[in-house]
Amino acid sequence: MKNFLIFKNNILIVLLIFILSLILRLYYFYELDSWFDEWNMFYTVDPSINNNLTWKRFWGDRGDGFLPEYYPPLNAFLLKYFLNFTGYYVEYARAYSLIFGIFSFFLVYKLSNLVGRKNDDYLSIFLFSINLFLIWQSSEIRPHTFVVFFSLLNIIFFILFLNNPPKFLSGSLYIISSIFLLSSWPFTLIIYIGKSAYLISQIKNKKKIFVKFFIIFSFILLLYVIINFNYLIYHLNRDFHYTTLNKSFFYSFHFRSFFGSIFLGGLFLLIFIFYLFKDLKKNLFSDDKLNVLFYIICSSYLLTILYSVFKAGVISPKYIIFILPLIIIWIVKKVETSKFKSYLILLILISSVLNVFFVFFNNPIDRPPFQKVINEISNSDTKEIVMNESIVVNNAYKNYYNFKKNNLTLNKIDTSELPNKFWFICLNNPRFAVGKKILEVEEKCKVFDKDKRYKKLDKLIFKDFYIKKYIFLNK
Repeated sequence: MKNFLIFKNNILIVLLIFILSLILRLYYFYELDSWFDEWNMFYTVDPSINNNLTWKRFWGDRGDGFLPEYYPPLNAFLLKYFLNFTGYYVEYARAYSLIFGIFSFFLVYKLSNLVGRKNDDYLSIFLFSINLFLIWQSSEIRPHTFVVFFSLLNIIFFILFLNNPPKFLSGSLYIISSIFLLSSWPFTLIIYIGKSAYLISQIKNKKKIFVKFFIIFSFILLLYVIINFNYLIYHLNRDFHYTTLNKSFFYSFHFRSFFGSIFLGGLFLLIFIFYLFKDLKKNLFSDDKLNVLFYIICSSYLLTILYSVFKAGVISPKYIIFILPLIIIWIVKKVETSKFKSYLILLILISSVLNVFFVFFNNPIDRPPFQKVINEISNSDTKEIVMNESIVVNNAYKNYYNFKKNNLTLNKIDTSELPNKFWFICLNNPRFAVGKKILEVEEKCKVFDKDKRYKKLDKLIFKDFYIKKYIFLNK
């Protein structure tokens, strides 16, 4: 009876933390919008077009521009099939990422349980649940949470196999899941290098396991290269990425981004560095399964730095987002071994909760409030909209759920005959492109102000937009 009550209480605590995780992600999901990179992906995965056209869009053909996707095509086609089932809406594309972000919770709980004592799992999943970077990424139409989910799953498989080396069936499933993970994002190759480094550190005691995994890893890499050969050639030929290696990286090692603020990122970084050197010998040579996470984390930093120095800059927290849950678990397990653990846990908890309270919507990339504009116009006396934007932007705007629900109509500005009365919506110096700068109104937004055939009736004020209502005087 006592054991049953303990089990029941454990389930209740996990459930309560999961509900908190769910609420925070849903709250952010409904309050914020999307931005250009997401509209670009959304345009690529239109389920109404054939796969040949999807491939053209993936490689960069935008109809009126050229902008390729650099993520592997696997996630794009999976998202396309998901939207074919749910409906082609921006909100549903964001929900696809949200699903992986939500259910990663249970994988963090399982992984935490595998690498340490049960009584500290609650802290790991709590910190995961309120981590702002993971919350922010859970709402993007990008494969970040998709990669986190399958990275965690793969690491769990690996640790389970260390405890009980894989048989034919379980080994086959591991190989398939590994190729799937690598095909979702090439940087997850770091996970395999980290796992290999851990096995090498244990080679004296576990030669048979090392040989078995060496064969499995080699087979995985061979199949991965064969399946993804064209993409790898395309990706490796890039000599430019959007992020470069500079000295500021060595001040934070992404911890500022990973934890949402300078203060909290600095706190976690100091704790990480302290336990890195305090337990250095144990971190490097112990057979503790926690060291699997340590080797993956260290490999991620080492290899992205080397790639940035010798090939192209890849210093972005999104590129190695899969190590963030590992960092959280590793720090929690280390703190639990400290004689000052009560004070450290209290400091971490208070700092993390305050960070959520003050920084929740301080996303580094500001999104134009498309949904708020749609809702405002839906209550006006005209449902007609004219835009002077690219195909990608127009496609996203007209495929918001409320846009279709409220029977709004989007007219291209180059149409020979525009409606008698309409709202003109122009994306004007959006913050994701120019930051916080206050600039003059873009010329593309002045087109109707300069045309004497049109009279201004009203205007709406929203950040990132130039919105006015016009009437055609000659009608």
